[in-house]
Amino acid sequence: MHWVALSSENINVVRDENGVPVEWTLLKIGSNPLCQKGIDGDLQLTHDDMLKIMDYHHKKGEMIPVDSEHYLYQLANQKNMDEAETLRMFPAGVAALGFGTLALEGEDLRFKVKWSDKAHEFLKEKIYKYFSPVIRGINNGPLRVTSVAMTNTPAINNLDALAASANPDTPPNDGRKVNMSKLKNALQKLLGRDSIALDAEGEEEKIAAEIEAKASLLDEVKKILKLESSASVEEIIAALKAEAEKAASADAKQQKLDELAASAEAAAHAELVKQGRTDGKITDSDMEYVNSLDSKALSAHLAHTGRKVPMKTMEPSKRTEDSVSLTADDRIAIQCLRNAGVKDAENEYLKARKGK
Repeated sequence: MHWVALSSENINVVRDENGVPVEWTLLKIGSNPLCQKGIDGDLQLTHDDMLKIMDYHHKKGEMIPVDSEHYLYQLANQKNMDEAETLRMFPAGVAALGFGTLALEGEDLRFKVKWSDKAHEFLKEKIYKYFSPVIRGINNGPLRVTSVAMTNTPAINNLDALAASANPDTPPNDGRKVNMSKLKNALQKLLGRDSIALDAEGEEEKIAAEIEAKASLLDEVKKILKLESSASVEEIIAALKAEAEKAASADAKQQKLDELAASAEAAAHAELVKQGRTDGKITDSDMEYVNSLDSKALSAHLAHTGRKVPMKTMEPSKRTEDSVSLTADDRIAIQCLRNAGVKDAENEYLKARKGK
């Protein structure tokens, strides 16, 4: 498509110290390639046409407004006005990015613009790549330039106006815009971005680098999963789900093993405490420290600890006449009380059992 781009050398762009364009060739005598609704076209202007444009500009005595994406052009069409007249509806001309003047230099119609302070700051960031003049009076004069738009989506309007964006009822190149929208949405999702600008300077290189990184990641995932390099996304997802299920099963097995190990550890620790008390190596005052050790550490401690109290003998407890025989469970419970330092553990246990 033949778009008039600010970056083109053949329009002789003059920039200020910040790189902001302040003057360029707007139109030329002869052929002016354009694009109307996605179809290549051409605007032929004669020297007489240029003189008519300049004559109107001088008689009007007004500077030509510069806007964004032909906002003023569309509003002016709705109000059946020129853009300059429409702009008067806004306080302090807030709808304009700046204002420019025309000059005919040889075969070139030059446009010199003075930007507003805010617009100048935006333009330093190179947010616009193209300009588009609005030319009215092609069929029913006077032939005139009524505004210039800064845009990133240039195209041409029909009837007696040429603009970089079509009227609201017939958007130009609509199919391409829909496709580009789908592409942008897909790229945003892939790259995890809120937005992307495919036409921004340097953006294509950044996007390409990010996509290459994603592709390298997928290749590594395939290698880890032992998949063929040609594996589809569906195959990758299926393999990942299978690995996740294996991991969940392994976690459950490990939890069971941990529970069994904890139970065995508790039993081993209790047995060492019992033996330590019997050997006179553990007293009640030792229990806080003893309980801080695992079975291996406690075993090592007992192996290097001397006897602190006389060794306990397993003398049968004195029974009263109403004593009862002890079951195996009773004896285990009594021994636990002894390990805990309860004096006269058997009688205390029997009292508690009797009171139930």
